[in-house]
Amino acid sequence: MDVVLDPDFEHNRVLYMSYVHGTDEASTVRVLKARFDASANALSDQEIIFEAQPYALELINFGGRMAFDTAGFLYLTLGDRYERNRGQDLSDDWGSVIRMRTDGSFPEDNPFAGRADARPGIWSYGHRNPQGLAIDAQSGQIWLHEHGPKGGDELNLIQRGANYGWPAITYGVGYDGKPVSALTHAEGMEQPVYYWVPSIAVSGLMLYHGDAHPQWRGTLWLGALAGEALVRLTLDGGKVVREERLLKEKFGRIRDVREGPDGMIYMVNDQPDGALYRIEPLPRSASRASCDQGSTPAKCQR
Repeated sequence: MDVVLDPDFEHNRVLYMSYVHGTDEASTVRVLKARFDASANALSDQEIIFEAQPYALELINFGGRMAFDTAGFLYLTLGDRYERNRGQDLSDDWGSVIRMRTDGSFPEDNPFAGRADARPGIWSYGHRNPQGLAIDAQSGQIWLHEHGPKGGDELNLIQRGANYGWPAITYGVGYDGKPVSALTHAEGMEQPVYYWVPSIAVSGLMLYHGDAHPQWRGTLWLGALAGEALVRLTLDGGKVVREERLLKEKFGRIRDVREGPDGMIYMVNDQPDGALYRIEPLPRSASRASCDQGSTPAKCQR
C-alpha cells in the first residue's frame, strides 16, 4: 500500500512498508520495518511492527498510507473496510489514523491511550478510506484526503483526537443512490477543508516545498483515479482557494504523486502499462509570469 523512508534513512537505511495480509475471508493491514542492504539489493532485519485489529472480511477500503511527522512519529491511515460503523467505533483500528513509534509502540499522549474501550494507537477517527497523507515539515500540519462513497471525497486537516464524521455526516450518497446520512454537519464532528461532488476518487497526496519549481511551493498535489487527472490545490490560510486539474485524461488513473529528493515532482499511474513520470511546468511568457505575481486584473484577463 505504501513505502516511506525513515527520517534518518541516509544513515540507518531503514524503511517501512504497509501491505495487506491474510486471506479472502479475513485480512488486515500490516507495517513492515526493514533495512535496505544496497550491496545485496535486499531487505534485512525485517520486523512487523503493526497489525491492524481485528481482521475483517471485505477486500476494500484498506487505507494504508503512511507519513512521518516532525517529531519522528509514524502515522498510518486505515479505512473502514466497507463496514460503515467502524468509522465511529474506537474499539477497533479501522476508520482511523494510527500514530506510533518506529518500533510499533504507541506514545502515551495519543488521545485515547489508557482507555479500556479504545485502541491505543488511534490519533483521529471517523474516516472512510484515506488514501492520501502528507505532513508539512515546516508547520507540522497533517493533511489527509479520503474517498467518499458516491460523491463526498474529502480533504481534511487532521487534529489530535478529532472525529471526521463518517458515516454520521457526509457529502456523498451510497452507490445505490440512497442517502448514507441526512446530515452534512454535526456537533463534535469536523468539517472537511475541501470536498468533491461528484467524487474524483482521490489517491496520493504531496505538499510541495522544493526548490526546482518555487512557483509551486506550498501547493497540495494529488492524483484522481476516476477523475483521471493530476490535481493541484492552492492554499491560503489553511483553505483551498484554487483547484486545477492537470493532464486530464492523458495518463488514466493517477495513483500517487511525490516530491523527489531533486525537488522534481513524480507521479505514477494505475494502468496495465503504468509508468513513473516526472512533471515539469511549461515555460511561461514574461506577461504570464507577471500575472502570477499579481499584476492588474485587466492585463491578466487577456
